[in-house]
Amino acid sequence: MSAGTASLCSTLFFSILIFVSADQKIITAESGQDVTLTCRAPNNNIRSVHWSRADLTDGYVLLYQDGQFVPDHQHPSFKNRVDLQDRQMKDGDVSLFLNNVKINDAETYMCRVFIEETRSWKNSIIIHLHVFPPGQKKITAESGQDVTLTCRAPNNNIKSVHWSRADLTDEYVLFYQKGQFVPEYQHPSFKNRVDLQDRQMKDGDVSLILKDVTNNDAGTYECRVVSRTKHGRRDVSTEPISIIHLHVVPPEKKTIKVKSGQDVTLTCRASNNKIKSVHWSRADLTDGYVLLYQDGQFVPDHQHPSFKNRVDLQDRQMKDGDVSLILNNVKINDAGTYGCRVFIEETRSWKNSIIIHLTVVDPPDQKIITAESGQDVTLTCRAPNNNIRVVVWGRADLGDKYVLLYQDKQFVPDSQHPSFNNRVDLQDRQMKDGDVSLILKDVTINDAARYKCHVLVNETDSWKLVSIIHLRVSPDQKNITAESGQDVTLTCRAPNNNFISLEWSRADLGNEYVLLYRDGHFVSDEQHPSFRNRVDLQDRQMKDGDVSLILKDVTIHDAGRYECGVVQKEPNQEIPSLKLINTTYLHVYPPDQKIITAESGQDVTLTCRAPNNNFIVVEWSRADLGDEYVFVYRDGRFVPDSQHPSFKNRVDLQDRQMKDGDVSLVLKNVTTADDGSYNCNIFNGGTTSWESINTVSLTVSGE
Repeated sequence: MSAGTASLCSTLFFSILIFVSADQKIITAESGQDVTLTCRAPNNNIRSVHWSRADLTDGYVLLYQDGQFVPDHQHPSFKNRVDLQDRQMKDGDVSLFLNNVKINDAETYMCRVFIEETRSWKNSIIIHLHVFPPGQKKITAESGQDVTLTCRAPNNNIKSVHWSRADLTDEYVLFYQKGQFVPEYQHPSFKNRVDLQDRQMKDGDVSLILKDVTNNDAGTYECRVVSRTKHGRRDVSTEPISIIHLHVVPPEKKTIKVKSGQDVTLTCRASNNKIKSVHWSRADLTDGYVLLYQDGQFVPDHQHPSFKNRVDLQDRQMKDGDVSLILNNVKINDAGTYGCRVFIEETRSWKNSIIIHLTVVDPPDQKIITAESGQDVTLTCRAPNNNIRVVVWGRADLGDKYVLLYQDKQFVPDSQHPSFNNRVDLQDRQMKDGDVSLILKDVTINDAARYKCHVLVNETDSWKLVSIIHLRVSPDQKNITAESGQDVTLTCRAPNNNFISLEWSRADLGNEYVLLYRDGHFVSDEQHPSFRNRVDLQDRQMKDGDVSLILKDVTIHDAGRYECGVVQKEPNQEIPSLKLINTTYLHVYPPDQKIITAESGQDVTLTCRAPNNNFIVVEWSRADLGDEYVFVYRDGRFVPDSQHPSFKNRVDLQDRQMKDGDVSLVLKNVTTADDGSYNCNIFNGGTTSWESINTVSLTVSGE
């Protein structure tokens, strides 16, 4: 059985990376035929090819070195009977052509190549060749399966049926006479394991069913019948009417590769639902099972301690024979060969269903990048070589869409998640020195996640996880100014509704919340008393992720920094974590505002006096300016980056020394566009909180 390179989607993402072993094949041929034993090396830089056979100690099947056959080392039985399918070995093709196969050619063949580039040998494939005489049936079955050996008599006048195997001497596989089985003549290894397909033998059908085959069942089976002639005499057929060669191979083997810390499912399916016991074992464990499930219950007494509380059946009902094992939080020590066996009630026998080789590797180094909303970031990733066919940047929460897919030197937009359209690119499309770093433009809070960089390398025709990067995006900061007594809405939008709880908090409240919403209801026990009956969600259905907060009847004491966050569990994350979405500064001023009237072109002073000089920041703002300010003075200097352009070179403090708390603002050359309510706020270093000092309404008349 072989498996080619899987398709992009099925190879790369399934919860985990799974590779089915494809390095063994079984080929069946009739004596006299020509056969090709296929073998493909990973590249063309091949110096030597060795085809050998397990039982041959005194010569190769074929030895090809430096562009020539080496006959001196060839076994004589293959002289003039073998050749390479392609002596140029194009695309690494080193398949063997074997002429006129014989019974004696039946064996296990191995193909090995010496790669010049790595100066090392590579075992490419193992092939089991079965050869039979012409005109006979051949059946290959996996250990644990049930098989039917077909046989049809020329008529229905059957007195007895004999199924035999040459190596059993005077005992039978099955002896059926006068409508009954005759157990006295049966070999003990077939007891309760064989039956006729049709005990009525309708239309001469005397086919044999052999259950739960093992390696010991391999051999040549012969079917004979004794029939009555029309004169009532017995007609004993000494010649078999059917000869069947049964070959039994080990059960299907799979190889699963998983990273330490992940959860993995080891798949196993029994042939029917009448399962009494399930045994999951590991070859190296002598003092306990991985899992033992019997009569609808787990049996912990026989479980190896290292798997306690870490394994379960995928379906305890075992619907459709599904007895797959879930192994949580895999560790390096979990690597090994796992076997799945079931006890079938119907046949009262054990069946080996599958063997799985589990490989556990350490995950690649993980990086953390922090960015502010609106910035461009580079997620670095460097592959081990330049021979890259495909680059995939993915994120677990995007389903079957990618952040970026670059294949055969082209972007594949059809597979890209729409949120990344026109926002991502490779740092170097030439991928020089394996550089497949990703540029992500204009990041938002919704881009915060874990990103994975995979490459498909031509040389090995396999996927490699190169880099894992956690991107953290600082939330947007908003400023809201409200008059005491008003209701305000603090806006917040979650990337989706898939969260466990919603938290609105304020830094100075300690471990109490403004609002806590969990499992569809408010949690009042953890709410700060000052917000009781004053807060609500704008939309309790939280449609489109809307988790905005309504705060009623605001007071001076409500001023401060509010944080909106959700608690959610990311894929492959054991413990839920808080994700901060945004931050809002609420400034509250009293209703008794000062009113100033000025003419266009005049200079005006908007007065404001802080209670003391113990402040770090002075902010003059106007509600209609969004997140930009009229004037910001921090740590003894102006902060022009946050200033609205219309106030550039037009504002200053009346007293830069701010003597006696004077933080009044001088606004020069006013225009009608300067109309509005101006808020004076300070950040108090003593209380580490914002304080709204006063509000001034400015009305400017035209010329």
